[in-house]
Amino acid sequence: MKINFDFSTFVDNLSTDEVEDLKTKLNYVGYSTNENINELKAVVGVFIEDNGLGNINSKEDFWAELINFGYKLGDRILSFNNKILYGSDVEELQELLSRMGFYSEPINGKYSKSVVEGVTKFQENRGITIDGVVGLNTVYEIKKLIRPGRDISLNEAIKSISPGLDTGIIGFNICFDIPNSGSYKEQIKFYDQVKKNSIEKGVVAVFASEVNEELDLNNKIEYINNLQPTLFISFNPEVDDSINYFQGTFSESHLGKKLAENLASTLKVKSMGKSSIILKQTKSVGIIINGKFYQKNYIELILESVVNTLNKQFEN
Repeated sequence: MKINFDFSTFVDNLSTDEVEDLKTKLNYVGYSTNENINELKAVVGVFIEDNGLGNINSKEDFWAELINFGYKLGDRILSFNNKILYGSDVEELQELLSRMGFYSEPINGKYSKSVVEGVTKFQENRGITIDGVVGLNTVYEIKKLIRPGRDISLNEAIKSISPGLDTGIIGFNICFDIPNSGSYKEQIKFYDQVKKNSIEKGVVAVFASEVNEELDLNNKIEYINNLQPTLFISFNPEVDDSINYFQGTFSESHLGKKLAENLASTLKVKSMGKSSIILKQTKSVGIIINGKFYQKNYIELILESVVNTLNKQFEN
């Protein structure tokens, strides 16, 4: 992601009190840091990238976004109007409604019409005022029904139904997002390798990327959501070797976590939960493979690991 905001200079120009305030706010939204100023800069960069804030241009915009992503459900009244509300409280609402079966769209932190529909269904179910507005009464009813340990969302349940259910294809439908890196010839070779190894594993391979073309992230997300594959795998060469799966503030992808942990063990790297945009806004289970694995002829190992995990999942 291209980041317009010069956050390194921004941090350098902060007073001692402002640095402490920044650390407190980052910690509140789940980004802890220590006394090292360079680590603080790195954490600010991760916060901006994770939340798709590459277009902010000023310190005022940054502070406003940091506050917005620090909201907890109940801190403010949520209602649908011409200016769509967004923030961590909306994300929390989406996750909780999803866990109870009233919402099945991507968890993206935006108070959209689909969220309003979920809220009104919940309000009707609970016999409270049906207005699509999340005030204190609605928040109380939502939190009253959430039990400890119930952290599997409706999204996750839908993702785990059955491979090939929508396509009618026997086997797994895996969507690959491959970086535009290397020469045209090298890219063609890798795409062909993915197709060949997928066929050998009984996998139908589709691609959310194009050879030698840079595609917009939102277009990729829309394509994946329309396709709804069994799994999507995104390769990210810009981050150190690791495997990411979706982990939100209040729920996580259980299947994604199993896939990531098993693949991390195979590749001898770490797995960790993240709430990056592509993991958060896609309906299908997804993992991100960080590092240069797409260049190291590991695709056969990767497919073997994920197919074995998927087979075990759908046997249960």
